Amino acid sequence: MPITSLAFVGDAYFTLYARLKVLNTEAKSGKFHTKAIRLVNAHAQSEFLDRIKPSLSEEEEDLIRRARNTHTSSKSKNAGLADYKKSTAFEALLGFLFLTKNEKRIDELLNLIMSEEKL
Repeated sequence: MPITSLAFVGDAYFTLYARLKVLNTEAKSGKFHTKAIRLVNAHAQSEFLDRIKPSLSEEEEDLIRRARNTHTSSKSKNAGLADYKKSTAFEALLGFLFLTKNEKRIDELLNLIMSEEKL
């Protein structure tokens, strides 16, 4: 499957994950979107990739490398190219793990990321 398709699925997965995560916080409904946006943006996802990088398998590292090097025709409005490419790689990894039904691994990686996040 093309990297861009994996990233498309991973973006949807992580957006839903982030929205569900902020529902468990002590916020008013108007603040949910603001909290979710702090997680679902190129800069944050680039940092998330940096956090999980030491725990990635060789296969996951290869996927990340391919995703970062994939040419995309779109650009981020609010992020630099490096953050955009790393966030695409993060999303592609999530998309790959989701489509291969590796929910246990997704949970491990997202728990690692969220253990350092304050919502």
